[in-house]
Amino acid sequence: MNIIAIGGGSVGSGETESIDRELIGLTGKPNPKALFIPTASNDDPGYAQEVASAYSRYGCTVDSLMLSAGDDPHKIRDADLIYVGGGNTKMMIEIWREAGVDLLLKEHLDQGKPVGGLSAGALCWFRVGNSDWPQYEGIPGVNTARLDCLGLVDLVLCPHTRDEGFRLGEFREMMKGERGPGVGLDDGCAIQVKGNQYRILASLPGSVAHRIEWVSGALEERTLEPHGDFRDMTAL
Repeated sequence: MNIIAIGGGSVGSGETESIDRELIGLTGKPNPKALFIPTASNDDPGYAQEVASAYSRYGCTVDSLMLSAGDDPHKIRDADLIYVGGGNTKMMIEIWREAGVDLLLKEHLDQGKPVGGLSAGALCWFRVGNSDWPQYEGIPGVNTARLDCLGLVDLVLCPHTRDEGFRLGEFREMMKGERGPGVGLDDGCAIQVKGNQYRILASLPGSVAHRIEWVSGALEERTLEPHGDFRDMTAL
């Protein structure tokens, strides 16, 4: 399993370029086939073009999986890497499960191929996410809520911890009901999970991760600075 989950940032403007290049490098191929999955953005064609333009510049052959247009989910089997875009995580996971995309993504990972994604595309791989799906569904006065995700990584994740003012505080509150630690990611920061190890990557100055856990009713929080070495998940 090799997952790079990015907290946020603009792909088109190059804010996540160094992280995107890390993801591409995991394929071990000079011109890998990248598949972009924009389900969370309702298959926004402009977003798909933005990602295709960036990843083409980085040396990939790029295709998109547009489920709303009737694309075959088995496209996933032809890809060297998968990149999942941002948007409504809850809607995305519901659509994936109905179409069998979740099973194909697990198959892709089980074959040793890498996946990555930003915001919703970061949350989806984890056990639980702090998601802004209530905003997409028009629930008044609610910014974020707990969301059960695919559960491929046994960890709680939150994106946009620096760039959305409400995020970190709401993530802290949400973590009161969770077992174990959670990780928040600033825009331009990513966690790479490789098997049972992890490392923190950054593409923007000052971008970090935040480890949050409630122990015996007390909040324990510390900053996770970017580091190139892999460390055991059990020590997170």
